[in-house]
Amino acid sequence: METKGSVTPEANKKSEKIYRITILVLGVLVLLLGILWVTSRQSLKEVTTEREVAEELNRGLQHELDSVLEDYYNFKIEYDSVLADKDSVIQANAEEIQDLIRRQEDYYRIRRQLNLLREITQNYVHEIDSLHNENRVLKAQNVQMRDEIEQVTRRTTELTEDKEQLESQVEMASELRAYQIEPYPFRIRGRGREAETDRARRVEQIRVCFLIGENPIISAGEMNVYMRIADPDGNILRMSDAMEHAFIHKEDTLQYSVSDVVNYQNEELNTCLTWERTEEFEPGVYSISLFTDKHRLGETALELR
Repeated sequence: METKGSVTPEANKKSEKIYRITILVLGVLVLLLGILWVTSRQSLKEVTTEREVAEELNRGLQHELDSVLEDYYNFKIEYDSVLADKDSVIQANAEEIQDLIRRQEDYYRIRRQLNLLREITQNYVHEIDSLHNENRVLKAQNVQMRDEIEQVTRRTTELTEDKEQLESQVEMASELRAYQIEPYPFRIRGRGREAETDRARRVEQIRVCFLIGENPIISAGEMNVYMRIADPDGNILRMSDAMEHAFIHKEDTLQYSVSDVVNYQNEELNTCLTWERTEEFEPGVYSISLFTDKHRLGETALELR
């Protein structure tokens, strides 16, 4: 018979079995916790690494986006007026990519968008650069054409000046002039003798003698020679106001005092014209001009007392 309160061998075996199972369970739990801790740590490390990689990739994408936009903005400064219409397209794409980077969207999606933006900007830059080159060529051609036009203009001006100079020389060479113009006021004395006098009231005639110069260019032959005498008040001394006492000189109708016809043969020719008074001369200075139908030969003056 067993004593009450003593432990039997079966009870000891059962307790030992429970103890071992407890130890085993605890060991398994510790092992599981260790595995879980290691796994969690590894997962956390991987997540951290992935996040760092993603951030690095995003920084790279951001750098590329900034580089593309910087190149574009630098180019835009020079050609802003040309790129005005296309700038909105580029800005919209850039903002979309910026938003994708900020939200850390799929890397490859952002990469595709960035490559598309780069292609758009490069195409625009290439297009504008081509236009710029064409414009530079056109400007160079315009400069060359302007220089050629200036050269032609200068040459034309020189030729015009030469022509005008030649015409002036020909005109001067074609001029007919009178030299040694000498007025002789005189009165008629007995037996028709002529006596010079400068007293106005005694003068009966004014004779003007002159030498028509040599000129081999103008046409030879008979020509009309006219003398106009203007009194101190500027009135032309004349026989009448009729057209028979007038002539046309360079489209002007001029009254004359005396006229004559001379035979000019391109050599020096001496001749005289005489005005006989129709009324008494007044004291003062008389202006005397000599003409042909085409030429103003010369002028002189005579003062009467």
